[in-house]
Amino acid sequence: MAHLIVKKGKNVGGKVPLSSVTSFGRGMDMDVRLDDLTVSKQHARILRNDRGEYILEDLASSNGTFLNGRQITTKQIAEGDVIEMGSYKFEFRRPEAETLAAAADDDESVVRPLLDLDGGAKSSSVVRSSVDANYEPAADITPGQTTVEDLTMANYRLRTMLEIGQSLGTALDEDELLDRILEKLFEVFPETHRGFIILRDPETGRLTPRARRFRGSADDGEESLQISETILEYVLERKQGVLIEDTMSDDRLPTSQSILDFEMRSVMCAPLKYEDEVLGFMQMDTDRIATNYDEEGLTLLVGIANQAALTIANAQLHKQVLKRERLEQDLANARRIQNSFLPQSPPQVDSYEFEDRYATALEVGGDFYDFLTLPDGRVVVVVGDVSGKGITAALMMAKMASNVRFFATTQTGPGGLLSMLNEVALSSETDMFVTALIIYLDTDTHTMVMSNAGHCYPVMLKAMGGVERVQGANGFPVGITEEAEFPEMELTMEPGDVLSLFTDGVIEAMNEENEQFGYKKLTRALEAAQASPADVARKIQQAIRDHVGLAPQSDDLTLVCFGRAGEPGGR
Repeated sequence: MAHLIVKKGKNVGGKVPLSSVTSFGRGMDMDVRLDDLTVSKQHARILRNDRGEYILEDLASSNGTFLNGRQITTKQIAEGDVIEMGSYKFEFRRPEAETLAAAADDDESVVRPLLDLDGGAKSSSVVRSSVDANYEPAADITPGQTTVEDLTMANYRLRTMLEIGQSLGTALDEDELLDRILEKLFEVFPETHRGFIILRDPETGRLTPRARRFRGSADDGEESLQISETILEYVLERKQGVLIEDTMSDDRLPTSQSILDFEMRSVMCAPLKYEDEVLGFMQMDTDRIATNYDEEGLTLLVGIANQAALTIANAQLHKQVLKRERLEQDLANARRIQNSFLPQSPPQVDSYEFEDRYATALEVGGDFYDFLTLPDGRVVVVVGDVSGKGITAALMMAKMASNVRFFATTQTGPGGLLSMLNEVALSSETDMFVTALIIYLDTDTHTMVMSNAGHCYPVMLKAMGGVERVQGANGFPVGITEEAEFPEMELTMEPGDVLSLFTDGVIEAMNEENEQFGYKKLTRALEAAQASPADVARKIQQAIRDHVGLAPQSDDLTLVCFGRAGEPGGR
């Protein structure tokens, strides 16, 4: 029995027997389970066909399957071949008698087993000729050496491709374009029974059937699309068109059930080549030997494929542009919606001044802040930061901002408000958490009650001089645990004092050397500021810009400064 020898990974030297189908991967249902995070749950499989050949097939794995150091999709394996999946390496072995039998049964004219892209049966075929995908219709016209027949054929090819080019026009809908290409191919090759176009997915790289056409019967989607592995190599790797004049020309092939079932006699296949990239391929086949499935027909098909590839590339580019424009529009709308959750202007309170700054690292972000005036006249100041960035964080930010406004009037202090927010966050069943700093400011008594849910410590610029980091009233971030407690502490706001609240985008702002802004530079910025929230905000913002330089913004940034007017020591 054929088997694999483990050359690298767990159980080096061990033997892995191969059955008719042997699956490999990290999943518990795999025949051979590979304990490696770089291996996909369903990574690859090895199949044995009815001729005793072994085929290695990658199952759309994340990091690829390699045969003798080369990444493959589907490939026949032979004695001594080395297979790599993640950190594992295997060597293929088969008994001598089995190897000799396979060699005796081999013939250079016989192609590898058919690769069924829809999961159907496999068979064999005979390659007769090929044409390079770089072929130009008039390239074989040589002055003084060209016959009338050559000129007539070249003229026919050029005229046909011109007509097809005009019929395709500037079609930009990819599905409509592919159907139109097949329609024209059936007109050019009237004996064709089946035709299909397979394109490589731009994101996954996986070959995917995109269009098919059947003459004389409706396409119910159940007919299997087939192409031999050798044809696949010619088309995708050598970038050549391939002609199979008669699949029944080998004495052994008429007994192949799949050949009989699908009635494949003549086959032509051509790559869809755009610049140096093969976008996919098109295949045409007949249920009887076709008169125009010859070298001239293949040359014409390759020329049409080159023309079609350019049109397909334009359609794909147009699709990407539209997708990018829709995404940009969606993000712009999301940004506008998110900004609607933020205060449109700071509160107007006698003897107090408020300033705010807000900037997201992406189009939308997870920072939020708010000013709320309660019926009793107190002002609630909130600054929060949702874990993560982007759309998901923005959605959570919107929810938290709404909940703050909803629950603030029902709670007497910041600790109770954080408890309510924590309860709601835990019920949302997300793995995100929120740090938040909430202050209830009494503008009559000039006292503040603060609670800190895992947030950055605020800093106070004292009117009498100096900068203090306000530490205390610390609790868990919101959304971590049901047992979280949110203690409170009371502070007094003296005339001329300015308190600065911010998210970690301030102290963790990075320069080009990946150095953080930090509390030291923040303190120096406050020390250089006048005793007003507006000047403090300006000085902090300028210090961050000086530190960051040309480096991109690494995180969302929110800054809220507020202070009490009046001279130090006054009332």
